[in-house]
Amino acid sequence: MKKIFFTIFTLITLGASAQSHSDTIRLRQVVVTATQHATSRGEAPQAVGVVDKNQMEALSAVSLGESLRLGTGLRVENTCQNCGSNELRINGLGQAYSQILIDSRPVNSSLVGVYLLDQLPTALIDRVEILRGGGSALYGSNAIAGVVNVITREPLANEASIANTTRLVGGSAIDLSNQFNASVLSRDRRAGLAIFGHNRHRDAYDRNGDGFSEVGLLKAHMLGLKGFIRTSDVTKLGLEYHNIHDFRRGGDRLDLPSPLAHISEGGEHDIHCANLKWDWLPSNGIRHASLFASMQHVDRQSYYGEREDNDPIGTAYGNTNELTLNYGALYSRHFDTLWFAPAELTAGLEHTLDRLADHTYGSPDTLHQQTGIVSAYLQNEWKQSRWGLLVGARIDKHSLVNAPVVSPRLNLRYAPTTHLTLRTGFATGFRAPQVYDEDLHVGAVGGELYRITNADDLHMERSYSATASVNYCFHIGKLEADLMIEGFYTSITDAFVNELLFDDTTSGYLHYERRNADGATVKGLNAELTLSPMETMRLQIGGTWQSSRYSGQGKEWDEGIYEQRMERAPNLYAYLTGIYSPTKHLQFNISGIFTGPMIVYHHVAEQDKHGADGHVHRETTPSFFDLSLKATYTIPCGESTTLQIDAGIQNLFDSYQRDLDSGHERDSQYIYGPSLPRTIFAGLKLSL
Repeated sequence: MKKIFFTIFTLITLGASAQSHSDTIRLRQVVVTATQHATSRGEAPQAVGVVDKNQMEALSAVSLGESLRLGTGLRVENTCQNCGSNELRINGLGQAYSQILIDSRPVNSSLVGVYLLDQLPTALIDRVEILRGGGSALYGSNAIAGVVNVITREPLANEASIANTTRLVGGSAIDLSNQFNASVLSRDRRAGLAIFGHNRHRDAYDRNGDGFSEVGLLKAHMLGLKGFIRTSDVTKLGLEYHNIHDFRRGGDRLDLPSPLAHISEGGEHDIHCANLKWDWLPSNGIRHASLFASMQHVDRQSYYGEREDNDPIGTAYGNTNELTLNYGALYSRHFDTLWFAPAELTAGLEHTLDRLADHTYGSPDTLHQQTGIVSAYLQNEWKQSRWGLLVGARIDKHSLVNAPVVSPRLNLRYAPTTHLTLRTGFATGFRAPQVYDEDLHVGAVGGELYRITNADDLHMERSYSATASVNYCFHIGKLEADLMIEGFYTSITDAFVNELLFDDTTSGYLHYERRNADGATVKGLNAELTLSPMETMRLQIGGTWQSSRYSGQGKEWDEGIYEQRMERAPNLYAYLTGIYSPTKHLQFNISGIFTGPMIVYHHVAEQDKHGADGHVHRETTPSFFDLSLKATYTIPCGESTTLQIDAGIQNLFDSYQRDLDSGHERDSQYIYGPSLPRTIFAGLKLSL
């Protein structure tokens, strides 16, 4: 052990005087999420993680969720045994505390958020930027744990590609994904257009042979475009549009209509999303202004039902329509000197409107919800090569909150040498009470359905977040390395919890009420080490140690029984990725995910040994390690044409949940661990 520490110390000491002009570890990568304007990762006031399209390809990722599986402070897991919904957790907090953006616009509502990680294909994505920690000062409500910004593909060159990925899930279920991308630029580069498409068909997978799916049936396709035209020497008009059609179903009897199944859970989504943006950018680059408008419309037909063979045909159909609008203006101004240093001033105004109507045909009730948020934000970043200071604030007037909410932000960056960067930051945030939220996603619990209403005295959650990080970059010959250690702390007051009010046996619904608990605290450490001993090799190892706990007596998980620890929040989780290219045309990839023990609640429908019905168990899950391998070979087929062939295996050791619930009275939310069993895959990609 002493030798290991001595070697690390020697590397760091020697690296302080070494020089390198390459950027294999991508510190000069340009990001926009931390400040709302382009800056390099190394000079950003807050640490930003990036997953680009090359990394997605190395992972054979076909969706946004698969792209985020390997990231510091990130966890993606399946939360429903029937429909296969996935949840993203950042720094130990659930997806309801994170904001998922498309091209920096908050059009993804709680309705879309249930399946969004599966529905957004990588064919549409250029890169994903991840901002850990409070982001409410820039992006508003729910950006408490962090922000995931999906940057769609830009037309940058005349090129085209078509690709296929074929998987065999668990040795039996076929998962086919096809995608294409093409872009064209005018000769004077004043106009460009990119088109992208995706089609996917995944068979259902039954792990334990009980006739009920663990991985649901999925049929999806997406078609979209993104283009721009320079209307003058200083103005640019951009448009992005995509349509996603997604059908998913889990349960049993998948060859029959949903009402004839013992359990059927899923839905059909038709999603239209559009973004329009006008930019004014004078040639001197001092000023920048933009006007933007974004829209997303969702039409969902759903079925969540359970029936016995002798029961009448089920009527558990539902229809949900939602329209989300976001529009506003942004202005930035660069100053060579503002008071004491160069500065970038950013100001913005925006309005977000969301209208939702949710109707279940088996119930006379229709939920109508309309929320509006008027927002303004102002920030100034003083920045030099050695240090940077960002001060900003955002004010939001939410229609469900009586008074305007002010969210300040403070970030400090100090780089005493070119190899060492220190960052610290503080931000506040909020989460507004809503009737329809991600936790209203309907799941079968012992064959019963549930609904949620807000308590009369429910008020918003408030968060206070602090981060501090150290980045140390060193070079020895061809070796490049970057070590990041980040501490995070988030305190939430009046945290939302759901408590059972009564069991409405006449309508078959469990009625939960969303109330305020004492609060919660999430704290921990993220660590990440990136090594590139040569241009043909790159290794990254990252991990998180954390504590996620409710304040006071905690959350009531069974009658009169409370728990302070948060559900689905392991104290330790980690990942590794490796890329090695021994030749110009051959590449090997390795990736692994470790998940430590965590608490999961198990609703058991059968009678226990005392004759009680519907009791709840608090389970502690085992640890999991999910290892994947991949090899890729690229065949040149001309000056600008290549054929890429790849093959590999995911979850090599078949690390999968061993105690899955079975039968029609199973608890569909009692699922944890890797979302797929051992899966073999192969792919082809033709690039022109």
